[in-house]
Amino acid sequence: MWFLIFYFYRNRKYKNSILKKYFLPALGLRLLGAVLTALMYQYYYGYGDTFFYFFGARDIYNALLNSPQTAYEILAVDYHKWSLNTYNSVTLRGFFMHPKEAMVIRLAGIVSPIGLGSYIGTSFALTVFSFLGCWALYRVFYDISPHLHWPLALAVLFLPSMWFWSTGIMKDSIVIGALGFFVNGIYYSIISKRKKILRSIFFIIMGIYLMKNIKVYVLAAIFPATVVWIFFMFKERIKNDNLRKLATPLFFGIGTLGGAVAIQQLGAVFSEYTFEGFMEEAAKMQWWLKLSTERDNGTGYDLGTLDPSFWGLISTFPKAVNVALFRPYPWEATKIIVLPSAAEALFTLGLTVYVFFKVGISKTLISILSDPVILFCLIFAIIFAFAVGFTSFNFGALARYKIPCLPFYYIAMILLLDKVRKPTKAALP
Repeated sequence: MWFLIFYFYRNRKYKNSILKKYFLPALGLRLLGAVLTALMYQYYYGYGDTFFYFFGARDIYNALLNSPQTAYEILAVDYHKWSLNTYNSVTLRGFFMHPKEAMVIRLAGIVSPIGLGSYIGTSFALTVFSFLGCWALYRVFYDISPHLHWPLALAVLFLPSMWFWSTGIMKDSIVIGALGFFVNGIYYSIISKRKKILRSIFFIIMGIYLMKNIKVYVLAAIFPATVVWIFFMFKERIKNDNLRKLATPLFFGIGTLGGAVAIQQLGAVFSEYTFEGFMEEAAKMQWWLKLSTERDNGTGYDLGTLDPSFWGLISTFPKAVNVALFRPYPWEATKIIVLPSAAEALFTLGLTVYVFFKVGISKTLISILSDPVILFCLIFAIIFAFAVGFTSFNFGALARYKIPCLPFYYIAMILLLDKVRKPTKAALP
């Protein structure tokens, strides 16, 4: 049914043969990923948050059929203000005490009628949302570099981690979709010359709302990158070469300051993302993941003793980024479930080394600082890689947590390699 619906949608929406070519295969991989992750949680782990979210979504689905008032209370009323009837109709009430988990359950409950209340149907509905967000992200970079349509499709649509982990009834599938819609909204409302204002405003608001309520650290990472991207794009539109060169340090300073202010404002609104709040949350997450790793005989890693100070955080930065992007190393994959992640990390490391040798270290650094798109991608990817590498302490959890940064990192590598190809093309007769 899903394929039939989107087959007609694709044929009606896209006349471009390249976009038509990628749409259905990418969607099919996501739906396959949803099935495989469900099987993994059922038969390999034997449990998972995805099932707890589904139990809550099923309660909402049953309430929609039998008692709309109860459904309304579950969806729109604070847990502490529920009526006795609503309280008794919810199976896992404890999850509604936690706003992030409650948000996932409510969203799953809203889309559950599409799948007739079944697990796989609800999972497919959220997977489609995730896919459409990634498709919106792909459209941005395809619009910027249409000649790179295939490598960009590999980075955003066909990357194994993306089509496997960003699926199902999980926080990750919702957040990766929200991130894609947010970037698309920013691009088509501010940066692109082909404006789509109303749709873009909706995408931005929806993206911010979902990221803020489910994984606000994704929003904290994308905000400074976005501010820098916007300022540098405006700088690039200055036609006078001398004026543009003079404006470079000014725009860099403004962009950096704007990014810092964005983080500060996010910290003021969301106290857990001030420095003290971040360290406290990191310590809690590390404790829980270490405990679960020991309990399940899992695949943990250690960044050394945590120094709860600013300079302690800085000293951990390279190790945290390294573990998020380039680990687990092959010899650290002690469980079969970690092998795909180790293979992908090894490929990422090899690609990074290849880019530096192919492009050259000096030209790589110059290209990063002079290209707003590459700079945007790397700022987000590295900030986010640090955040998840610093807090995960478990390769199994890390494989899932790091997926938002991977497409951006690969896109940056693709664009850097394209800097080498362009002169070669120009030299051809």
